[in-house]
Amino acid sequence: MGQIKKKSEKRLKKEDYWRKLWALTDEFKKALLVDVDNVSSQQLNKIRHKLRPMGAKMLMGKNTLMKAALGHKMTEPAENHEDYAERKDSWKKCDELEAIVKLLKGNTGIIFSNGDLTDIKKILDDEAREAPAKVGALAPDDVWIRAGSTGLDPKQTSFFQQLNIQTKIVKTQIEIVADKKVITAGTKIEAT
Repeated sequence: MGQIKKKSEKRLKKEDYWRKLWALTDEFKKALLVDVDNVSSQQLNKIRHKLRPMGAKMLMGKNTLMKAALGHKMTEPAENHEDYAERKDSWKKCDELEAIVKLLKGNTGIIFSNGDLTDIKKILDDEAREAPAKVGALAPDDVWIRAGSTGLDPKQTSFFQQLNIQTKIVKTQIEIVADKKVITAGTKIEAT
């Protein structure tokens, strides 16, 4: 007589996540993928709070887990599958999920809704905040240091010299002589 293998807590959590994701894909007809790089947990909580009255739900998770869950949902149950009995009667073809699987890259979340996605976009835009540049990230925009007074005293000119930014001293303050582009959009930010 074979031993019944008990599922680990980690495995049970994964299965719960899969079921939650499957339920959302059944309940909602629209999905919006959001890049959450440089988004704080506080911002995510505010967004979730604002989505509730609209009947929308946001799900975060590891891309590999989301891809595996959606891939399994799209796969027709076979008798050799562990969950065959559970899925055989409720399974339906859902090729539209393939598009979502292809787009799951980086730090991505999914917002599910049956309402107007422009309302959700407005919430996301309202909660967007500028974030400081992080080493290794891709710059979303060009970054310039503009000409003019810095308000810094002459003892701090070495900082600008290291960045090859021309300065002059005017009325005991450092003044930048000309605009200087320090980061170009789309390039990787380096620690220099």
